[in-house]
Amino acid sequence: MEIIVTDERDERFIEFCASFGCEINEPQVVLLLNSFSKIVGCASFKVYDADSAEITTLFLNSYDEREKIAYKLIRQLEKIAMDYEFKNVVVSFDSKEDILIEIFEKLDYQFEDELLMKKDFKSLI
Repeated sequence: MEIIVTDERDERFIEFCASFGCEINEPQVVLLLNSFSKIVGCASFKVYDADSAEITTLFLNSYDEREKIAYKLIRQLEKIAMDYEFKNVVVSFDSKEDILIEIFEKLDYQFEDELLMKKDFKSLI
């Protein structure tokens, strides 16, 4: 599997999001997970505020390796957010029943309020 770093204008991202009924028009850092010349997952983030990036999409086509693929994409997004000098990453949910909450909890995200989770990056200084 190969991770491709791109942006919201990438046709592969546009098509993949559309297959989930989603359309993204805001500037995004996008990761596409390519497996045997087929996009099997994507994740993206945008600027949330001066210190935070917000994960806005996490779509996966594979049920077999769902957690493994999600972890790989989220971790890579976190690394890129740190490179851009964000101090944390947030992700919001429509409902407490979202199946991805458990994945974010395993990656050390904590609820800030009812539907917003946050992960602070630890400083090496």
